[in-house]
Amino acid sequence: MILALGAPPLASQGSEQATAGEKPLSLFEFFCGQDDSIPLIQLDTDWGQLVRDKMKEEYQPGVLRFRHKDGSMAALDVKVRARGNIRKQVCHYPPIKIKAKKSQLKALGFQPANDLKMVLPCSNGRLFNDCVVREALIYHLYQIVYPVHFRAKLVNVESLKDEKERSAFPALFVEDEEECAARLGARVIQDGVIRPSSLEREAYLKMCFFQYMIANTDWSVPNRHNLETLAIPGSDRLVPVPYDFDYAGFTGTNYAVPYHALPIENVNQRFFLGQKVTEAEALETSKFFLDRKEELLQRCATFGLLDEREVFSAQKYLSTFFDLLENEKKVVRIFANAD
Repeated sequence: MILALGAPPLASQGSEQATAGEKPLSLFEFFCGQDDSIPLIQLDTDWGQLVRDKMKEEYQPGVLRFRHKDGSMAALDVKVRARGNIRKQVCHYPPIKIKAKKSQLKALGFQPANDLKMVLPCSNGRLFNDCVVREALIYHLYQIVYPVHFRAKLVNVESLKDEKERSAFPALFVEDEEECAARLGARVIQDGVIRPSSLEREAYLKMCFFQYMIANTDWSVPNRHNLETLAIPGSDRLVPVPYDFDYAGFTGTNYAVPYHALPIENVNQRFFLGQKVTEAEALETSKFFLDRKEELLQRCATFGLLDEREVFSAQKYLSTFFDLLENEKKVVRIFANAD
């Protein structure tokens, strides 16, 4: 089914679709290209069945509707299934994967690509919605820190509730690793043992400091936990790309707890997981972050769907990190751990 229903365009809509002679965009790129707006989409499926059968990860039918580049309402028949690990177990609503038919995508002028990966609020209510927005912000903050990153796009979702009225909530599209690799001309490396020494040093250091900044310890290099590793042209070492930040203290989920072996009691206590960091590396990387302090804080202020209270909270959270970096003795004591 492909529909084209007349409708007014979204305000501040960008030129997301490819022009004549250019390669068509994927659906993810289409949404990501709307830099100055938060797209409104409709996703209808049997949510009760999705929740009941989330551990099975079986596809079920749905319909995805969104504004096309000309302002008309486009619709795609899709298949929807649960995905993920911990979130699928602890959350009422699991993260989902959305698969569209290639023929329908082509008919609408899109490049058939990988399935859409969407993060939903863990449950109903403002607190859960805020967590999705803050996690989306983390992806955008990391874009400031390092050029090799996963793109993410915050959207507003409307969906039928009890087949009577529509409910609305924020959700997060996260770039598929293969689509990210294709964008960068890179390869996803999933085999073999990975050690910090296998990684591009600058990328590793900035990632470690970033994870400390957002108070995230839910990642690991050896088993690639919440990390992808990419072979980037021109680099003789792999580049780590972090994702899944729901256990970060900055995100604020109510189910996040630190790994039992770590010497912290809650996820808001920062703990540095970087290894064999020299004093010179610690000082240089701290200067890098201090130089971007205002840009990172400003990104919090301008990020969509964060109200004044949330902006203040986000900036205050990051400011404690920057205050620490102003003290070189503390920087050396916390981050420099080379033998």
